[in-house]
Amino acid sequence: MYDSQVGWALSVNFFVINYISVICIQNIHFFTYKIYYTKFNDKMIKRLHLFLFGLYFMCQVVYSIQQSSSCQIPLVIRGSWFSWENGRNTLTEINAETMTDRGRCVDMIEEYHVNYTFVFQHETCYHCVKLIVRTVNVLEKLEAYCVNLPSGVEPNVENVCKGLRPDQQLVTLFSENYVPVNCRSSLEGVWQFAYQNRFRFTGECNHPDAQIRSCQTAGTQFLITNQKFNITYKQCAGMKNTFEGVVEYSCLGDWFVDKNHFFAVANTKESRKDEKYRCFLKNRDDDLYIGVSITAECNTLKTVEKSPERLRVTPVKAEVVEPGCRLPEDMSGQWINTANIDADIFINETHIIETWYPDEGRYRRTIYVCRESRDTRVMMARLTVDGCQKDYVCFDFVRRHHNIIRYRRGIAVIKDDFHTVCSWVQFPNKEAWKYDLFLAKNPVPVRCPVAGKYMFAQKGDVLFETRILGGVTKSPRPNIYCKQNISDFSVCDTDQKEIAIDETYCLSVDHLGRPVDIYSLPDYKMQCIGFWKENLKSYLITYDELDPFSKYRCWVYQRADLNKVLMSQAIGPFCDLKQDVTSSNYTEGAAVALELQEYERERDQCPMYFDDGSNPWVVTENYIKIFHYGSGSIKISFLYSFLFLTIGMIHIPLVET
Repeated sequence: MYDSQVGWALSVNFFVINYISVICIQNIHFFTYKIYYTKFNDKMIKRLHLFLFGLYFMCQVVYSIQQSSSCQIPLVIRGSWFSWENGRNTLTEINAETMTDRGRCVDMIEEYHVNYTFVFQHETCYHCVKLIVRTVNVLEKLEAYCVNLPSGVEPNVENVCKGLRPDQQLVTLFSENYVPVNCRSSLEGVWQFAYQNRFRFTGECNHPDAQIRSCQTAGTQFLITNQKFNITYKQCAGMKNTFEGVVEYSCLGDWFVDKNHFFAVANTKESRKDEKYRCFLKNRDDDLYIGVSITAECNTLKTVEKSPERLRVTPVKAEVVEPGCRLPEDMSGQWINTANIDADIFINETHIIETWYPDEGRYRRTIYVCRESRDTRVMMARLTVDGCQKDYVCFDFVRRHHNIIRYRRGIAVIKDDFHTVCSWVQFPNKEAWKYDLFLAKNPVPVRCPVAGKYMFAQKGDVLFETRILGGVTKSPRPNIYCKQNISDFSVCDTDQKEIAIDETYCLSVDHLGRPVDIYSLPDYKMQCIGFWKENLKSYLITYDELDPFSKYRCWVYQRADLNKVLMSQAIGPFCDLKQDVTSSNYTEGAAVALELQEYERERDQCPMYFDDGSNPWVVTENYIKIFHYGSGSIKISFLYSFLFLTIGMIHIPLVET
């Protein structure tokens, strides 16, 4: 932002100078004409002479600026810079036209206001220098050997910089008069760390009290407190040359090169320039390791793993918040959050701990502490482990049903006040909204809201296909002639808790009405773990251990007729607001749409059942009690014995009469 503003300002200045020069020439000719053809008194002539003299002087100044501004070095590059080059300290002075040991600037090319390629003339030799503006305090330099041009060849970038290669070693220049910047973009949080330095000792020094602390104080009048961070090194027993002490760094800014995140610092307590400046390196794919340079240069940091000094950091909480309320007991356990890339959720009486994984090898953790609760709303303090700020968030929970907790989360605020945090205006109540879901990590199957035996037609992006669960059959299957094949959707087990889908199912029966194909198995098996009704739509969550994309799947279902059901399966564990029973493609968040038609045969014994989920708290389990008759197999209670005896005593007199 700063660089672009500087470049824009320079462009405006040059435009203004050129404009003024044109005005000067036009005005001089105009006033000369007016003087020649107009009669003035003495007083007016004196004033006119003064005005023309001032105008002439301004034109001369503008002309001199134009003559000297053929190669103006931008302001962001000017100043005094320190670098470590060829094993020695180097001080470089850059002003508007010259650079130390390189001469006077004769040509320049600017790219995106951050990449500048200069041609400097030093006696009869021309130097090509490319400067990359990383921050207001850090430059990186590439340069080619000095060249002598033949007569008649113009000393421009194209002719002088042919020897400049993009794969050259970059030299880092640090500003001598640096201006500290806010550290939040570079490093934010509190970590315990273990470190290794390949040039001082072998092994890794891991001390529990070694800590990195980089915390911002919001609203402080002393901005410098947000421009520093501390690293507390601890000496490890039995490891010689490990360091103990506190190092305070000022942040000089950060930048990205592909996935590598660099940031430069200055040791506030160090007077030696070669020990004052350092570079740090993080990686977007694995930022739990930090590389540190041991010299005042960034080119030694190629990867985090091969850095001269490497820190292995573990996030720790910046502070402790005491709980002030309790969560409902039926919420305790392990869950997944479908609203945050299936984050792991752990809930106890007072805390919610959310751990999510941005990619392989990295994790983020947020801790919520129960502070105050009223009706369905709970105000919780939010502690981000890899940060320092504490704020407050309101959750609006729907009472748990099946394996599902539905909730809404409000906007985070910094004030610890229930009426502010849990005000209904803090929830994003737009025209269309729905609850987010916590799903049980180890779900217990429930009775499916749709049961029976159906044939179905499907359409969509991800269709159900014929496959063999487990990859191979235990024995070869016999070849059975089938007159009619259908796609089968069945919920026929005793408890009606499992959906079986067979994309190619043989409908043929023998002369007794029994199915011919008794060997084939369903292609998909999924358990029902919860259902409910919301926004006039019925939703179902299923669980399939073998699903390669997501074990949890959301469905929208609806009864279309007496024996016809419409269903739409979502791509993942939650349903989009736009998804309905006819949705079949990714534009509405759906994978496939099914049209089910009930077809139970005589011997199937698969009763039809439907529940639209209006009251998911009602117990609808299909309990079937089997009585076993025989000696000792069932014990009749005293109450039943007395009842039978009474009936017998009443029945005998009636028979005699």
